[in-house]
Amino acid sequence: MKKVLISLLVLLLIVGALYTYQRWFYVEDPKDAFLRTASAAMLGDEDGFLAGFTDESRPLVSGLLALSRSDDVRTSTRHPYHFLVTEHILSVAPEGPDRVWLKVQRSGDSASAKYDVPLQKAGKTWQIDALAFNGKEHTVVQK
Repeated sequence: MKKVLISLLVLLLIVGALYTYQRWFYVEDPKDAFLRTASAAMLGDEDGFLAGFTDESRPLVSGLLALSRSDDVRTSTRHPYHFLVTEHILSVAPEGPDRVWLKVQRSGDSASAKYDVPLQKAGKTWQIDALAFNGKEHTVVQK
């Protein structure tokens, strides 16, 4: 009986330590945040997709989604999902402690068709800043 109680206590301590780490110490990687948003786009989860954007840029993306409802997601370059439905992250370039630029490439595009996506830190996660996104490569200014 003592072995069972001790095993249960150890298990509870491990679960508590994992929960504490996840709740207070874990900061999501920018790549994971981008892939979470891209996955929501691939699955058609509009709310999950919008949650991946900063508070300032979310109304813009929501409006673009509403305007492009009749467009074919697979062929329209005007659809908000067009640039973000990719899992090919080529590099991460930090620009200060609260901003990074991910260099990405869409599947099937030529090797020269790369562009940068700005992500801004929001609490313990990263969100896409659609107001700074232009669909081109960005030159990070080193200070």
